[in-house]
Amino acid sequence: MVSYYQQVGRAGRAVSRAYGVLLHGDEDAEYHQHFTDTAFPSQDDIDAIVSALTECDDLGLTEEQLQERRNIRPRHILQVYSACII
Repeated sequence: MVSYYQQVGRAGRAVSRAYGVLLHGDEDAEYHQHFTDTAFPSQDDIDAIVSALTECDDLGLTEEQLQERRNIRPRHILQVYSACII
């Protein structure tokens, strides 16, 4: 999809008329579903992080400490953090 979008933007630059054709297959739905499924942290990850932070002292926890205490991937920790500041 990103590649198509970039190519469409380039299509009309050097000519007065351009045509874009999108050919897609079954793998496209799988590709988009993967990003939909992984775009946001799961409720389990959110609950685990909130629980770990609630149990700690007032100084909080580092990313490494969260990983150790709840076995959560760094990417998921950053997703939860990003969701909280938005």
